[in-house]
Amino acid sequence: MDIVTPEHKTALRQWHEELQKQRGMRASLRRSTSISEACLAPGFHALRLQTHTLWKISGEEWRLTALALVAALGAHVKTNDEKQRFAQQLGNKEYGRRVMSELRFKRLCAAKTPDDLLRQLRRAIHLLKGNVNLPSLADDIFRWCREANDAQQHSGRALNPMEFVRVRWAMDFYQAGEPDDVNQPATAE
Repeated sequence: MDIVTPEHKTALRQWHEELQKQRGMRASLRRSTSISEACLAPGFHALRLQTHTLWKISGEEWRLTALALVAALGAHVKTNDEKQRFAQQLGNKEYGRRVMSELRFKRLCAAKTPDDLLRQLRRAIHLLKGNVNLPSLADDIFRWCREANDAQQHSGRALNPMEFVRVRWAMDFYQAGEPDDVNQPATAE
């Protein structure tokens, strides 16, 4: 189940379109090297005003951090390409090699802080030449922040392993480079 609802995705797409037209707002977000800096950018506040039901939930302050990450990274997205999920885009092969190397992918999965995640995801967006599934990226960021908050709070929330963002990323990343017939379930004869 997605954290970012279809209504939030629509608001995110609209915000991104407006951001592309406003160079100053986009530039201030692109220069952000930390969550704190992103929170001071006018582009973040524009997104915050359009998505208050996404982040303004009592007891879930981590959502504001996630929104700041989405804003800072959304400024680096040139084109919203929703054909594949974000991690699948990273795992696609170009000229026989994945868009993102396994080493970089492991660094992304090993990110421990929101600022580290910001750095790793910025590199990933750069490798994708700015052509990113922005709603998928946003949902993944919200999942990552929720999982980090749960770990910090020692929450014993039971999850299906496929609900953990790093597991989903790994499955998408490694399956993206496989031929379609390999991804199909085997049939009994």
